[in-house]
Amino acid sequence: MTVLSHQDFVAVPISLELYQELLRRHGTAANAVIEDQVEAFLERTDDDVVAPSSTDGITWGTIFLPEKTQLRTKYYNEYRYAEVVGDGIIYEGERFSHVAQATNQMRGGTQNNAWKVLEILRPTDSRWLAAEFLRRRA
Repeated sequence: MTVLSHQDFVAVPISLELYQELLRRHGTAANAVIEDQVEAFLERTDDDVVAPSSTDGITWGTIFLPEKTQLRTKYYNEYRYAEVVGDGIIYEGERFSHVAQATNQMRGGTQNNAWKVLEILRPTDSRWLAAEFLRRRA
């Protein structure tokens, strides 16, 4: 019998209401139901190309921005765009190693809180998401 430790698991946040309903219906087997559903999903979608296999990208605080992630900010009523390439950010041909540096350049060389002024579009996203939203969700 294999003995598992807490290091063999991850915590995945789901709403308390949803988990309580699962417990009501399946009791102590609730975790097994979740694992079974995730395994079934992975098998069903094995051939789907959802995310690039590359590990290139940058870590910003608690979030990972994979290569080809788009960054945008609105400055004087005009959107300005940058892209994650390798382990950096490219804006107007210039490479930046930190999101804050790129954001400040995108906004005319001014000091900004990038979490508050940036929107993110990762390769797997279907719409732009506020950076602050992604940080809270991570």
